[in-house]
Amino acid sequence: MIPQLVFGSPHVIENDYFRATETFPGIYKISQPWFRPESLHSYAFLIVGTSAAIVYDSMFGYGNLRDFCQSITDLPLLMVNSHYHGDHSGGNFDFDCCYIHAFDLPGLYQGFAKTREELLQKAIDTAVDEFKDRLKLEDICWIRPMKAYPLFDGDVFDIGDRKLTVIHVGGHSPGSIMLLDPKYHVAYSGDTCNNDTIVTQGDAIEEYLEGLIHLRRFTDDIQYLFGGHEDFPAAIIDEGIELCKRVTAGTDDRVEYVIPFPPGQQSKVLFAAKMKSFYRRVDGKDMNLQYSLDNIYFSGKRSRILTEQAPKVERIYPLD
Repeated sequence: MIPQLVFGSPHVIENDYFRATETFPGIYKISQPWFRPESLHSYAFLIVGTSAAIVYDSMFGYGNLRDFCQSITDLPLLMVNSHYHGDHSGGNFDFDCCYIHAFDLPGLYQGFAKTREELLQKAIDTAVDEFKDRLKLEDICWIRPMKAYPLFDGDVFDIGDRKLTVIHVGGHSPGSIMLLDPKYHVAYSGDTCNNDTIVTQGDAIEEYLEGLIHLRRFTDDIQYLFGGHEDFPAAIIDEGIELCKRVTAGTDDRVEYVIPFPPGQQSKVLFAAKMKSFYRRVDGKDMNLQYSLDNIYFSGKRSRILTEQAPKVERIYPLD
């Protein structure tokens, strides 16, 4: 968490579905305030330059995010995804195209529901009572053909007043990225490094560790991670490196907890560090790792398997 990152009188823009809060000049954190407090919240970021604006992640697809962002800026919008999961890419299909790491391209059409009606029902289940009747099927973003451009480590987005750099990390998904914005000392991180980084269907722990070490080479000037579900100080990257090393050495806490996820269900999962409350570590650090024993490969990196989620490709780091 970042308790010190509080803005006195932030600029706030709202419509029926979205609220944008300006944190730093031209950086808007977009939320959906009609969600029940206990539900899974997801955030997008509108990063406004002088020649273009980046929309970083598109949340669940409840409401037209493109129309909302165009009410804030008339600059061209670049839809960039941290990874393919449906709580981060569900609103993509209201845009003409998106940019997503090549490893995650095959998962882009998986979505968060099998039908548009099912996605509407998920929105209704998520909403506070007074908002449920305002949700309409025609406002739900649904899958359609769109252009998707592959991102690679080291790619740069030039938005006029500054350049933002893509760093490929992996872990949570094979193509999870961070987007570095040194002008304001922030990185937009999606689910790449947080207090519940799930590494059960993406990479092996060793691969995630490799990605975090690679990321750390470029974050000396980064102070904050603007995340898809919560914001954190950049020190969480070092905590992640330390925790992954403990997992691969077999010296982590390795404790099971029952968590309310997926929404409406409960699951017993393995965490690397003990918690005193919901996603809060006993020792006060932020980073935690949800993993399975099958995701530890002590004999070295496994070969990637050709599936719809993980193309068989080798990771490279051209920035080094």
